[in-house]
Amino acid sequence: MKKTILITACFLFSISAWSQENMITISGGYSFAKIEDTDVKATGWRINGVYEFNPQGGNFAHGLSIGYVNISGENAGNSITTVSEIGAWPIYYAPKFLFGNEKVKGFIKGALGWQFSHLQRTGAISLEDNDAGFTGGGGAGASFFFNEKLFLTGEYELIWMTNSFYKDGWLNTASVGLGIKF
Repeated sequence: MKKTILITACFLFSISAWSQENMITISGGYSFAKIEDTDVKATGWRINGVYEFNPQGGNFAHGLSIGYVNISGENAGNSITTVSEIGAWPIYYAPKFLFGNEKVKGFIKGALGWQFSHLQRTGAISLEDNDAGFTGGGGAGASFFFNEKLFLTGEYELIWMTNSFYKDGWLNTASVGLGIKF
């Protein structure tokens, strides 16, 4: 009897493991932010990779996002030009709520994690600094499925990035990516 119960339990647990969906998405796009202590709207680009798993193909997915952001801006005030450039590595947990049908799935997502960044400011006085801090925010978008495994995704994301040495700021990103579900 114990043997039958153990075999049945192992079989039932393995069914739920087979029913999870895994997804990998690589995306890139346009980023912009206002750099603190300046009137500069910095622009640049972002690349991002996301691994997600969706337990039993439901409406909620859990993801890990790792990316790189590079933005720069120029402030030409009082005959002195100051150039600011920021590079950041945001790494965060990205829970996602999915809705829609098999061809088009909309989503809203959160972001909660950490970022490592580098600031370089040149002008009358030049400075350079490395820092790390909290990352949090959210986004929304849609995935368009070509077939049951391959999809195109587009999203807008707004992330708050804090740093202890230089100021905090909101990073906006509009991106497009290609993903695979397995």
